[in-house]
Amino acid sequence: MKKNTLLLLFTLFLGITSFAQNTLVFEMLDYNNPALSKVKEFYESNDLKNARKALLDFYREKENIYLKVNKDDVSYIKDTFKDEVETSIRVADEVRRKYFLFEYEWDMEKTTVPYVFKGEIDWQVNPFGDEEWTFMLSRHRFWLDLGKAYLLTGKEKYAKEFVDQATHWIDNNLIDKKTKWTTWRRIEAGIRMENWVKSFEYMKDSKHVTPEFLEKFLGSIAEHATYLNSHFSGHSRTSNWGVIEFSGLFSAAVFLTDFKKGEEWQTSSVEKLHECIQNQILEDGTQWEQSPMYHNEVMHCFMNTVLLAKRANIKLTDRLMNKTLQMGHANLDWQKPNYNEPLLGDSDDNDLRDMLTTASVLFKDEVLKSRAYDELNYENYFLFGKEVNNSYKELGEKSPDFLSAYQFNAGDLYSRSSWNEDAFYSSFHMRRIGGGHSHDNILHFTLFAHGQDYLVDTGRYTYVYNDWRQYFKENTAHNTLGVDNLTNSIYNGSWSNKFEAKSEGAYALIEDGFDYAEAINKAYLRLEDPVLMKRRMLYLKPDVWLLIDSFEANEEHTYSQYFNFADQQVEIVEGGLSTTREKNNLRIQPLKPVDAKLIDAWYSPDYNYKEEIKRAELSIKAEGFNSFITLLYFPEDNQITYERIPVFNRGGKELPDNQAEAIKLKIDDKEYIIMVSHDISKSLVSHKIVDDQVLIGEVVMIERSNGKQNIKVLK
Repeated sequence: MKKNTLLLLFTLFLGITSFAQNTLVFEMLDYNNPALSKVKEFYESNDLKNARKALLDFYREKENIYLKVNKDDVSYIKDTFKDEVETSIRVADEVRRKYFLFEYEWDMEKTTVPYVFKGEIDWQVNPFGDEEWTFMLSRHRFWLDLGKAYLLTGKEKYAKEFVDQATHWIDNNLIDKKTKWTTWRRIEAGIRMENWVKSFEYMKDSKHVTPEFLEKFLGSIAEHATYLNSHFSGHSRTSNWGVIEFSGLFSAAVFLTDFKKGEEWQTSSVEKLHECIQNQILEDGTQWEQSPMYHNEVMHCFMNTVLLAKRANIKLTDRLMNKTLQMGHANLDWQKPNYNEPLLGDSDDNDLRDMLTTASVLFKDEVLKSRAYDELNYENYFLFGKEVNNSYKELGEKSPDFLSAYQFNAGDLYSRSSWNEDAFYSSFHMRRIGGGHSHDNILHFTLFAHGQDYLVDTGRYTYVYNDWRQYFKENTAHNTLGVDNLTNSIYNGSWSNKFEAKSEGAYALIEDGFDYAEAINKAYLRLEDPVLMKRRMLYLKPDVWLLIDSFEANEEHTYSQYFNFADQQVEIVEGGLSTTREKNNLRIQPLKPVDAKLIDAWYSPDYNYKEEIKRAELSIKAEGFNSFITLLYFPEDNQITYERIPVFNRGGKELPDNQAEAIKLKIDDKEYIIMVSHDISKSLVSHKIVDDQVLIGEVVMIERSNGKQNIKVLK
């Protein structure tokens, strides 16, 4: 009996498998579409051979949802994008040899060491001890190069490789408990839907794209859609995962509009994406995880959704449309003068112009175009084609109507002197709200000038749970503050901490001649003798910065400042720091005595890549209150003198540093006096006298020029 039952089950399994292979796709088609009449006729006559052929004809004739180029564009593409064409063909040839190196700018986890399979591809392999490599392999971005190479050369070998690899992947990657954490992680499933559809559109006319392959391919896309639509977790609702998953479902749904489930998948994905954008995109336009790179991965997914919806006449919510545009404008806020995104959290040093070009086309936005490419770049040309390129070139450009920007939800101030490539630019990070992709970077300050990075966030380097992950996440890898050589947060793993440092009091003021911002880091209130740590940043436009860092405690502590330089060209000179480049050198001048040392450090502008730099550590050992007052400027650009000056109460008594401090700066023909009250909450009387001038306020600046004086209360 048991034997017969097993035999029956086995026979049923074979029957189901055979049915799935031979008829499942045809059962899923929506034959209400008149264009499928031939397919229906052949299928209902049990003529599977001709049904498959008719289905292939249908998909070859069907308008592409992504790609808007054809053989007529090849000459222009080859002439206009010589380097990019060469790269695409090189990568395609490497992929044919099963040589894999993930090196594209928006590859989320780039690699620097290639891996070559000697035989068949093992889609589960983890050759370097980093599971991200396995994930990257099954995102199939490299199939797009096979597609481009096929279009650009007409050589069938590229299409054959695509068909062979796609077939091999489908046959060797069933969904089970193991693969759900490797090749079938939900975000990989979402990402590859875009890549699969694009790859097919490049190569659908190849002789190697057979009716049998198409049936298998469509069946797998439908399986992806069913899988993606089966779950919407709390994690997905509130992280980049959900956006990636359901933008992938939307791509599959628009591609499979002729499937019975197509409309259901479409509706579901739009609903989920609306919820994701509502949950994740803050009022200042930033994605809450506080990583420009993941902000842009999310933005890319939403832009795909907008693009496909426009082409398919699918209605999206106003919130989704408006928030996607707002994300583009958030990129303007933080874009560096070299057009790159900042290395905040888990990010790479990527050029933003391709993202902004896509957004400029979709929204016909002249402000975004001012920071994008003048013409469609390589990837966007394939996406939009000749006609859109011509209209895009006619689109005007408007510079943003601001220079500095405060992202009030994220707590980031981005300051700049102009929108030119030689602008001075700084950032000040005051609030940490992100999850696993955020770093221990409260009060972090960066500086870019003269077309170069000077003070940097050191990047991310790896996600592997090891010492390097901890190294690049900790506060010392950022231009922040510390106490007693203790970290701000207490590291627990690649994606979490045992103790989370938090901030309060984030505040920013933007004026024509200056920007001011401040925040408190509460990290060391956890100590037995609590320490309150505060940074105040003043940017005197265009090229002078002042950092006032205060520490309040009762007992003795070592207080530290950290400065991570973009290279090793820096030295300690006369108690301060000077870069040693050929020209345009930065001076970091402490206005109070400090102990200074330079140590070897690391900088990772891209995942899996690091280079040696120098880190400066300035420290003070003191009991109770103390502060750093640090001036940053470029001596070749300015004639500057500086001094600390006394602060008196209204009775004429000089106040100690723990109550108030003041600095006088002379910059060319202007004089500035900056007074900071450290005890503002401890006294009802806040009047101070500085340089014979009565002042009231916590932070006050006097500006004198051409015989005139202006007093400005900053806080």
